[in-house]
Amino acid sequence: MKPWMLRFVEESEARMEKMMERKIQAVHKRLNAFEFIVLERSTPTIDVTTFQIELATLCADVDPLLAPDKFVPEPAPEVEEDEVVISTLFSDTMPPRDSSRASGKRHRSFVHTSDAEESRRAKKRERQELETAQ
Repeated sequence: MKPWMLRFVEESEARMEKMMERKIQAVHKRLNAFEFIVLERSTPTIDVTTFQIELATLCADVDPLLAPDKFVPEPAPEVEEDEVVISTLFSDTMPPRDSSRASGKRHRSFVHTSDAEESRRAKKRERQELETAQ
């Protein structure tokens, strides 16, 4: 390499080092400012009376949930399992078979609509009328 090239490379490296040094100093300055701000903050104070009131309210809400039930249901009369199986096997009545094709399908008759369906349609009509009026 020629001497003028070496000098140019050295000057460029020196400029880069100075620039990096300035950036590092700027970052350290910001970090110090951040630490100072964090250290200056006052710690949040806890109002003990408010905390005690909230805790008492919470306990009052939880106590009924933890209390044992006063109502004890009577046990249902037990039917022997063998009797149920035998009566099911040898009974004369057969339950109607659900068609696997028809199960899960809904009857879509417009004649037999429920009240909920009618109210939904009425609301839709009102909304459409309002939109067209605007």
